[in-house]
Amino acid sequence: MHPGARTHVGPPPRFLTSGPGLGFGGWAVGGTRWGAPRAERERVAAVERAIERGITFFDTAPTYGGGASESLLGRVLRPHRERVAIATKIGPRDDPRESLEASLKRLATDYVDLAQLHEAGERWEWQLERLRRLQDEGKARAIGACNATHLELARALEIAPLRSYQGPYNLFDRDVEERHLPRCDRHGIAFLAYRPLASGLLGGAYRTAPSFPEDDHRRNIYWFSGSEFARRHGAIERLEGLARGRGTSLAALALAWVLARPGVTIVLAGARTAGQVDDNVTAVERPLTADEVREIDAIVAQAFRPLRAT
Repeated sequence: MHPGARTHVGPPPRFLTSGPGLGFGGWAVGGTRWGAPRAERERVAAVERAIERGITFFDTAPTYGGGASESLLGRVLRPHRERVAIATKIGPRDDPRESLEASLKRLATDYVDLAQLHEAGERWEWQLERLRRLQDEGKARAIGACNATHLELARALEIAPLRSYQGPYNLFDRDVEERHLPRCDRHGIAFLAYRPLASGLLGGAYRTAPSFPEDDHRRNIYWFSGSEFARRHGAIERLEGLARGRGTSLAALALAWVLARPGVTIVLAGARTAGQVDDNVTAVERPLTADEVREIDAIVAQAFRPLRAT
């Protein structure tokens, strides 16, 4: 299939419980905190390519580029609004109404398909109740939560009609398997996997521990330095060999692994260029076999014990 071909890689618009599908993570197109900035035309091209390739779910937040991600997505997605789903977030210290209404202006829409609490702050229960009111008003079609402990998620499900939970999930971070994924399954809510490439570590670009600029959020992520980087890199070298053998990139292999996990509804993969979108879509076009999943799991297990909840 040529790079411009359309592939069904996402759930039907505004229907969060079908999957697994590939979604578009909008942090990187915000233009900040991801290393050297890309020109806006490249970031616009990335979103346009995602639409061309059949991606229908776009996730963003007011904090991504200080609103730049929402503004860019709003401009590009506006002609396609009826066939795409847009999700945004409410910060832990934000008033839900003020935050969501500002997001709607940047997104050039009168509703979002999913409004999520970005994380649980001091007033998170109050925020959820206010989000429910905004849902009743039609400004949010559904409500979700992100980055909650399993106990916070349990409580949130008592307060509001959650449709989704978003948490980190990748080959090196499998904590959600212990409690979050089973809870989502029991309650019939979607699980949205973010950070599927471990903030770029599973993109295959780093042969030695990188030194990020002061404003790059990855500067303080522990697995990019010292012994933590070294043991992960040992596994990455073997995974790269497996990826070459099947004719894909390491990133596509890592995304395909998350797509293959039970309980995952949408995998949110970021991209700053059209080429990165094409590579991400390969994960859908070339799903892993059961034998490949077992081989990948064995490689990671030999490097270190995957992270688990305690």
